[in-house]
Amino acid sequence: MARRPAPVKASPAPEAVPEAKTSAAAARRSGKTIDPATRFPLLSVRVEGNRRLDDAKVTALSGLRIGVSVNQDSFAAAHLALMNTGLFESVAYRFEKPAAQQGYIVTFEVQETGLFYPIRFEDLPAEREDLLAHLKVADPAFDGESAATEPALQRYSRMLEEYLAAHGKDMKVRGQVWAEQGGALSVMYRPDTPVPSISDVRFEGSVKIEPMELRRILIQTATGLLFTEERFRTLINNEIVPAYWAIGHLGVTFPKIESVPLTEEKGVRVMVTVDEGPEFLLKDAHVQSHVFPEAELLKLGKFPVGEIALMKTVADGVREILNRYKRQGYIKADAKFEPALDFQAKTADLTVAVNEGPQFLFRELKIEGLDLVTESGIRKLWNLEAGKPFNSLYPDFFLEQIRERQLLDSLGSSKARVDLDERNHTATVTLVFKPEDKTPPPRTPLVRPQ
Repeated sequence: MARRPAPVKASPAPEAVPEAKTSAAAARRSGKTIDPATRFPLLSVRVEGNRRLDDAKVTALSGLRIGVSVNQDSFAAAHLALMNTGLFESVAYRFEKPAAQQGYIVTFEVQETGLFYPIRFEDLPAEREDLLAHLKVADPAFDGESAATEPALQRYSRMLEEYLAAHGKDMKVRGQVWAEQGGALSVMYRPDTPVPSISDVRFEGSVKIEPMELRRILIQTATGLLFTEERFRTLINNEIVPAYWAIGHLGVTFPKIESVPLTEEKGVRVMVTVDEGPEFLLKDAHVQSHVFPEAELLKLGKFPVGEIALMKTVADGVREILNRYKRQGYIKADAKFEPALDFQAKTADLTVAVNEGPQFLFRELKIEGLDLVTESGIRKLWNLEAGKPFNSLYPDFFLEQIRERQLLDSLGSSKARVDLDERNHTATVTLVFKPEDKTPPPRTPLVRPQ
């Protein structure tokens, strides 16, 4: 062990890493300091500040191994390895040598990035499950989501390229943050080749809905999006299929989708062949409920059993069923319905599964913006009792009745605010009234021409 009469500062690590110093207490006890270049076995690794990644994962990413001889250069390299993962906003380290032991203890202080999103693959010649399995083996920190930092995107791209090359598929892979339909973000890994954008969409083969009407439904959403067939089919399923379901064509398919480069402008025209399929009859309907009798809900739904299975009519019926729940305090009730299709008989069986959620009770009414006399009159008209199931449709209905009957003079804007107590399942309603502003506009002085 090299010994020197005065403390020696460790050489600065790359990227202005704080100096790694030996334990001050150990130095005082021995009267000497440890040369940072001296190698000792690594006794342990400690991690501070981690939330998403446990200590073992951070240690694995650093490349350090317990029992292997290390010195400051080893810790600097470990620091750089952690930063290069793209999983951390910052990393600092310190190390010490306990007086009674021949070895080092290193502590990493980390701040993890918060930019983690679901991972997606597009147009890569491998199964999604195989790609995910490879990432889990190649990266000890991978948990099914990808960091959206540039180092992480490049790192996972290299791992995917290595997997594809090992299976005879040499290609460059690029990772990028992707905005899904609806605004949710994901990280997409796909071939590193230019993707054309959609400039136009055309339909052929449709009869029940005119091709130009289908184009009108889709063109505004599709224009400017990067084209891949998988992504475009998702768009069609969200925008076009509901239009056919609304008229009973539940088996509509799109057997051919192709892109045609446009010479007069950048982008491609997407040509879609439509197979509308036959109309389906609604053979039967059921509602799964834990609150109300099925017969009562079926009567409310007015589902067209024995007639063409118009999903627009079905959706309207489901909305009426949910309103029944909301009038009884089940504010968060929702329903899923998916018709089971018999393509041979051209019939559909409908099952509506209702998730009612908790029941909320009405707690109290608050009123803002009215004088005491007017407020008293409004309270007398209010018809919800405290402690009873909270009809979540009632506040807006109540305000609408006030407007229609003109019960308040000079009533400007008004709104109902509902505050929920999630723990006690109660609801407080605040009616906010804003009188009409009748202040005359400021007069503009007349300026005579010179």
